[in-house]
Amino acid sequence: MAEKTGHPVAKTIGVAAAALVLGGAALLWGPVQFETPSGNVVNVVVKSRAGFWFAAGLIFVFLVCLAPLVSRVAPADALSGASSTLFGVLGIALPAASLCYLRDVSPWAVLTLLLLVWACDSFAYYFGRRFGRHHMAPVVSPKKTWEGALAGLVGATLVGAAAGTWILLPQLGPARGALAGACASTAGQIGDLVESLWKRGAGIKDSGTFLPGHGGFYDRIDSLLFAGPVMAAFLAGR
Repeated sequence: MAEKTGHPVAKTIGVAAAALVLGGAALLWGPVQFETPSGNVVNVVVKSRAGFWFAAGLIFVFLVCLAPLVSRVAPADALSGASSTLFGVLGIALPAASLCYLRDVSPWAVLTLLLLVWACDSFAYYFGRRFGRHHMAPVVSPKKTWEGALAGLVGATLVGAAAGTWILLPQLGPARGALAGACASTAGQIGDLVESLWKRGAGIKDSGTFLPGHGGFYDRIDSLLFAGPVMAAFLAGR
């Protein structure tokens, strides 16, 4: 999407940094198990080392700033290209790391997050399609309405309350579960609008071609990227 707007992106550096973030999160909130050729099971667990991540972050920023120079990008596009590369990691890989934390808390936490997002999307779609009258952001996403957004909020709140009451996340309780559902679903709807804003600005219908007919892979996770950290915050403070 950045390239469609004329901003060159250092893809190799960005993908490598994203892999480092997600791989580090997977190891941090592990353990990760693998079997050796001899049949022994090895647990890989790492502890957070602020110095390592600080140094890695500095190296990443340095490489991103250097990439436009060595790739002979036009000077007028150097700043926007470096910023787009940085944002790709900070806006996608970093919030996606919250799913690693949720998995470490409980696999049910990941399922609960998915159910919240799905419930919000389903309630918003069907209720908004039938009763929607007031458009939320007509320029960015013409089909979204305030009525649909409210229905999505209510649906996710009910799912959150149910998750906190029964088997999924009883440690939250019904009241905190409902609040988590409301906050996470609101963040998810904002994430959906933000992604629509990027696509509208780039003048494209789909964010990619990896999932034809779904608007691109980013469309499948845009809500999760915003809702995941919110859900993680509720469980971190439990």
